Amino acid sequence: MPSKHIEVKTFKLAHSTDDTVRIEHIEKPYGEYSSPVVSIAIFSHGKTKVSEVEIPYENIGEFFKALNESVALCDSIPRSKIHDELNSDIGGGA
Repeated sequence: MPSKHIEVKTFKLAHSTDDTVRIEHIEKPYGEYSSPVVSIAIFSHGKTKVSEVEIPYENIGEFFKALNESVALCDSIPRSKIHDELNSDIGGGA
């Protein structure tokens, strides 16, 4: 039996115009007796796959933990707020 892809969610990739992220559950990804994985793929212009990672469900907890650590690290780095240099909440200045 070939692998079966079940789409979980697709959403727009931030800071892009047409790129999307697609999350899929994949049954039997490497053959009849292989364990399911979750696929996270980036599509350019919503059509062309440009990158993909497949993570076994046994590693999902560790993966979530690493993502949360990454978010905490990002949040801990001081940055100027967007458009601060313009003294405005949106582009175009005050």
